[in-house]
Amino acid sequence: MNKLKLFFIFSMLCLPAFAADTAGTGVSERMDCATMQAKISELAAIASPDDDTKKELSDLQERYRRECSKSASGRKTSGRVSTLAAAPTVAAPVVAETKTADDILSEFLQKKDENCESLKKSIDTLSMSEDDKKKLQNQYDTDCLGKEAVTEKVEVSPEQAAANVAAGLCTDGSKPNKFGCCAGETFKDMGNLVFACCPDDGGECYPPITTGN
Repeated sequence: MNKLKLFFIFSMLCLPAFAADTAGTGVSERMDCATMQAKISELAAIASPDDDTKKELSDLQERYRRECSKSASGRKTSGRVSTLAAAPTVAAPVVAETKTADDILSEFLQKKDENCESLKKSIDTLSMSEDDKKKLQNQYDTDCLGKEAVTEKVEVSPEQAAANVAAGLCTDGSKPNKFGCCAGETFKDMGNLVFACCPDDGGECYPPITTGN
């Protein structure tokens, strides 16, 4: 009976030792992560650890990695930041716009055609003097039709010219400008409050056209 009692007491004394190393790590299974971390720090601080201390530290670190490491994308990180840095975001290179000479010329001609159409529409639909219409027509002919600007004077008979002037118009039937001068004439101060319209190409000056005088 005494032997049985002694065996029971021996078993009770040895049971905690077996429970302390069921995982083969040499550390207690009943230890939370914070306690393990503190124990690891304590063992790692020993300046000259013996073999048993080194074994205990190694086993405890392995257990900590196994039980306490955080999972990220299905992998253990051991609570440390991954050493693989995220790939830097590289901005897409700016590709300079490339155009051929044909592309540029095509765009220019397209805009020119649009401008010519707009100018032609203005000539045909807007109300304006004959001089103004002639200016626009000359520009249209030059830029859009490739013709030289028409600058020659309209030939009218002396009788028609006199009738035009009598009606307060220029000899060719166009309206004078605000100074009473016709196309190709410049308004000049002749002195002593005398003003005249002088042809740009030289010649006799005439009084400004006012009321048909």
